[in-house]
Amino acid sequence: MSVISYTLHKCTKCMHCLRICPTEAITIQNERAIISPKKCINCGQCMDACTNLGLQAKGSTIIDKDNYEKSVLLVPTSIYSDCSSLEEVETLNAALDQLGFDEVLSLGEYEAAVYAATSDYMKYNDSRLLISSFCPVINRLIELKYPMLLSNILPFDYPAEIAARAVRAAADDPNKLGIFLFCECPSKLTLAKYPYGKQSAIDHALSIVDLFPQINHVRNETRKPMVLYEEAIKSVVSGLNMQVNNQMLAVDGLDKIKKVLELAEFGLLKEVKYLSLSACSNGCIGGKFIWGNPFNGKVNMTRLLQEAEPMLKKFKIADLYGEETNSNIESMPNIFAQVAKFKSVNEQLEVLPGFDCGACGFPSCRTMAEEIVDGRKTLHDCKILGKRDDV
Repeated sequence: MSVISYTLHKCTKCMHCLRICPTEAITIQNERAIISPKKCINCGQCMDACTNLGLQAKGSTIIDKDNYEKSVLLVPTSIYSDCSSLEEVETLNAALDQLGFDEVLSLGEYEAAVYAATSDYMKYNDSRLLISSFCPVINRLIELKYPMLLSNILPFDYPAEIAARAVRAAADDPNKLGIFLFCECPSKLTLAKYPYGKQSAIDHALSIVDLFPQINHVRNETRKPMVLYEEAIKSVVSGLNMQVNNQMLAVDGLDKIKKVLELAEFGLLKEVKYLSLSACSNGCIGGKFIWGNPFNGKVNMTRLLQEAEPMLKKFKIADLYGEETNSNIESMPNIFAQVAKFKSVNEQLEVLPGFDCGACGFPSCRTMAEEIVDGRKTLHDCKILGKRDDV
C-alpha cells in the first residue's frame, strides 16, 4: 500500500525520484510518475527529491472528528522533541488539549510497554538476531528485499495499534468512537483505516505538520501535567537504547540500513543480538511530519530523559503481540518460486543493455526485466533494443 501520490498533471522527467527510491517503486509512464503500491515502502525519499513538489502524502483531516460522538487523539512521545524541558512539554500538552478532541491520550506508556517487553524477549531469545518492529518502513523493506529475515522481526504490534485496541475495548459504544493517530512520517499514515483501507483499531491518521500552525497558535503559558517515561523516550530516539545493551546495534537512514540487512541476511553480524532500525534520522523524532530538526530533537530528548520516570504499569504480554509479521511470512512465495523467478529475471537482464538509462520509464534494467518476466512489458519496450531489427 502506498500513501504517497503524484499530484501534478505532467512530470518533467528529472528522474530524481526514480534514482532515489530504495525499492524501485517509481516509474514514469505517459508523462506521469507512477508509484507501485506493491513496491512502495512509504519512506518519503521521493517527496524530498521531487523538485516540483509533485509527490505528497496526506492523511485524514481534523474535521473528520465531527463524524463521531466521541473522538480520541493518540499522541506519540516523539512530538515532544521540540521541547527542551518538562515545562515546555506540559505547555504543548495543553495546546493539544485545545484541538477539540474529547480525549488526548499519550502513547508513552504503550511505547514503554513494548520497549520493556522487547528487553525481556531479548533475554530469553538470545540465540538468534532480533530486529525491531516499530518502523513500518523497515518492516516493509524487509518483506520486499530481505524476506529471509522476516522471522527475525520482533512479534510485537505497533504501540499505537495496541493503544487503539485498549481504548476501543473500554468504550461504551465502540462504533460511535473515532480514534485518531498523530503521525510523525508518511509510513505511519498506513496504520489507520482511513483513508487507506487497512483493517485497524485506528480510524484516522493525521499528519502532525498539517496541524502545527493550529497547535502553535493556541500554545501559551497554560500547562497540563504530563508524565514522560524513560522507556518511551528510548524507543523513539535512535541510539539512546544503546546505553543499556552493548550487543545492540542502532542504525538510522535507509542507505546504512540496507547494508546492515544485507550483512544480517548472510549471517555476518555474529556479535549483534538486536538491530534497532529506523528509516528516519535519529529515529522517530526525525520523521518528515515533525517540526524542528532531529539533531536538536535528540539533544532535547536526552535532556527530557533526565526528567522522565520508569514505567511501572504491567501489561499482559498477549496484548502486545501483532499478527502482521506472521501473515507476511505465510504469504511469501516459497523459496523454489523465488529462485525460479530470480533465474528468469537474470536471463532477461543478460539481453537488456544494462545502461540503467531510465529512458523506458523504469529506474533500472533489472526492474524492466522483472516487468518482462511478469508479462507486462517486452524487450521491444526497451528504447535501445526496440530500435534493433533482431529483437
